[in-house]
Amino acid sequence: MAKLKGMSKAGAATGSHPSNRKTAKSTAGASDGEHALWHVLQWHSKGAKSPQDGSPLRTWQRERTDQPGPEEAKPQDLPQPVRRILRQAQDHLGETLPWYQTLSPADKATLDLVIETAVANFVSWQADLTADLDSDDAPRPSLEHIFFIAPLEFTQVVSLRQALDVTRVIVDLLENNVEAFAQKGQERATRDAILYYAREVAFSAAAIYADTAEMRESWNVRAETYAMENLANGVTDSKVASQMAVLGWPGESSCFALVGKPRKGGQLSSSAAASRIRRRVRSIGGLCLVSAHNDLTVVLIDPRDQGGPEEVSAGLLHFFAEDAPVCLGPLRRGVEGASETIRAALTTYQVAPAADDVFAGGGPARPLQADDVLPERVLVGDAAAADQLYRDVYGRLRQSDPHQIMLATLDAFLSCGRSLESAAKRLSVHPNTVRYRLKQSVKITGWDPTNPREAFVLQTALKIGRIRDAATTN
Repeated sequence: MAKLKGMSKAGAATGSHPSNRKTAKSTAGASDGEHALWHVLQWHSKGAKSPQDGSPLRTWQRERTDQPGPEEAKPQDLPQPVRRILRQAQDHLGETLPWYQTLSPADKATLDLVIETAVANFVSWQADLTADLDSDDAPRPSLEHIFFIAPLEFTQVVSLRQALDVTRVIVDLLENNVEAFAQKGQERATRDAILYYAREVAFSAAAIYADTAEMRESWNVRAETYAMENLANGVTDSKVASQMAVLGWPGESSCFALVGKPRKGGQLSSSAAASRIRRRVRSIGGLCLVSAHNDLTVVLIDPRDQGGPEEVSAGLLHFFAEDAPVCLGPLRRGVEGASETIRAALTTYQVAPAADDVFAGGGPARPLQADDVLPERVLVGDAAAADQLYRDVYGRLRQSDPHQIMLATLDAFLSCGRSLESAAKRLSVHPNTVRYRLKQSVKITGWDPTNPREAFVLQTALKIGRIRDAATTN
């Protein structure tokens, strides 16, 4: 056989027949059920671990791979000239497509099998082609089974663009060497059939990749909703952790929640906003999950050390309604921490109408941080807020002062309307002593009792501490 001719600069797309040809019916080689199931398996393989041997998915795949349809041609049935061209074409892929060399031997073997199956299918189809391609009587190629032979994980390895690149290389080589395998006098018709078939393969691949991406996106939305709803309800068991892992969420990542009402604009606008939020967070190197909870949008963000919660959330505020509060949960770690920050942000939204005395930058805080409304959260039954006040305020004061002098001073100051003189009289000490002790308490708790808002936080913490201490004593 003569040496392979040089690569043609014209790909399959430029050599296509006029656009009035009927598009091949891509579902001709498989039932609708198989078609749908293939999509399900493909998007499942994108996120989940590979199905184990013996599982229904793996069993179905083996059955589908091992039992070609009645109209399928087998690669070993290829004419020898075509097989020789294919062998040299596969060697040529590494020179033409740099990414081909990065494939593992198993992935290369799978890609080669896909190529051989596609070419075998073309040879079988072209042999039955007796009518003109433009004629309604011309048989249309069956293409679905070409994509069934690859394992579930293969779409993670070869992208649509790369699949089209392979198609272009194979078509160029077959077209330029058509004399080696075409019947004498049928070279032009065979070349036209090659270009037509390549176009149909490209259309079929594009449709399958598009459908797979759409279904995978739909599944991800449902999976995110399921995981986020469980986290919002305090469910953090292994099933939820597994679901988040499938979504690509690191198990021990630091994260915070952002909660608010979406901008008005209908369901389409909400979906678009969720997609833009994801892109925005990913653009700065972070990860996020987005879900709806009642009439609110809940965003769980792992900043990946790209900034603190306030810094990262500042770039997302415009996605939320301006006439409603936006609430920021605390930074927490792991799946349990994800649940804590979501629940804290949701409770913060619930108490936001009572937080009109929380200011930032001369105006109402936006976002409103969960740690700034701890007393209000306690009032609506948020146990996590009560625990935080007891641990971070009352507990620290008690541990740093075995004789509880500082606790007594703070209690007296707050009970006397934040008056130094009145507190000093109650304690029988000099006002400067009270002032000194209060300054020491600020260093321990971070809350200033001379500030009305922060005094409310401290007073709530002291009440919680007294109640819990009494319960423990009893």
